[in-house]
Amino acid sequence: MRRLTRIVRSDAPALAALACILLVASLLPPAAGADFVVYQAVVPIKGTTEADRTAAFGEALRSAAVRASGRSDAGSNAVIAAAAADPARYVQQYSTTPDRFLKVGFDARAMDQLLQQAGLPLWPLERPVTEVLLVVPTVASGARAIVDGDRVPERAEVERAAQARGLPIAWPQANVDASRVRALLADGDAAQPATSGRPVLAGVGSGGSVSWRFSQLGQSARAEGSLQDGVGLAADALAARYAPPSTRGTSRIEVRVGGIADVRAYAGLLEYLKSLSLVRSIAVEEVSGGVVKLELGVRGDLELVRRIVALDGRLQPGPDAGPDGGPSVDFSYQP
Repeated sequence: MRRLTRIVRSDAPALAALACILLVASLLPPAAGADFVVYQAVVPIKGTTEADRTAAFGEALRSAAVRASGRSDAGSNAVIAAAAADPARYVQQYSTTPDRFLKVGFDARAMDQLLQQAGLPLWPLERPVTEVLLVVPTVASGARAIVDGDRVPERAEVERAAQARGLPIAWPQANVDASRVRALLADGDAAQPATSGRPVLAGVGSGGSVSWRFSQLGQSARAEGSLQDGVGLAADALAARYAPPSTRGTSRIEVRVGGIADVRAYAGLLEYLKSLSLVRSIAVEEVSGGVVKLELGVRGDLELVRRIVALDGRLQPGPDAGPDGGPSVDFSYQP
């Protein structure tokens, strides 16, 4: 279903031109950049029969449900398991690789509906990138942190685990002192400013195990175990924040956005809202004095909207009082 934009009333002088802009925008498909990662899976296929392909489709669907929901146990949900037994209607495209893997792409809207039927949360596609600082033992130096470009088994294993959980990650671009990583592990909150505000997953490997600490927004969690355990620690923490229980269904919320100085800003705001994966519908109810009042249909609630828009800063928290001392606004738009 395409998202439609409905204007109830407006005092904007260029309403006719604006309506044309919004009509064209409403007919465009939603942005799908991250869908390709979340709703695609690569799984082994045992043979060339229809049964082999169906089984691989089912395994891929379970994997996609994990990434889309943020829940590591999503594949065992009864509704997801039933869909995995008859997965063809969710498959949008697939191909077989020379090394006997099946690459499957699922329809994002169909998967969205499936998660809702299963009572699972939805982790929006706008996800913060977690910086991974991992110290591993080496023969030459005793220990070193993995950086971007290193071809080591530990990096490949972390990346596979992150892909499986739908966790965007990044490695340092330059050498990182192992002592810094140990400091993050010991006191992550104090050392966090050096990491550009990103969530940070710090780990130090020793004796076949890794000590992990995940830090975000002044909070942290710890784990001891495998490389996969560290990825799971980060994914669980981020999903708890960005895929809360409110995303199990849709709701309608009213928001007031200030900073709308002209028609271009007006249209830019609506295009931005349309691009957010948790937004299902937009109704513009009023435009007055540089403030737009909207009703949004969202997968989640207003608090989740606040968390998602904070990731890129296009919508800043609104002041307590609006223009000229009028009613407060929820957000201020930054073109």
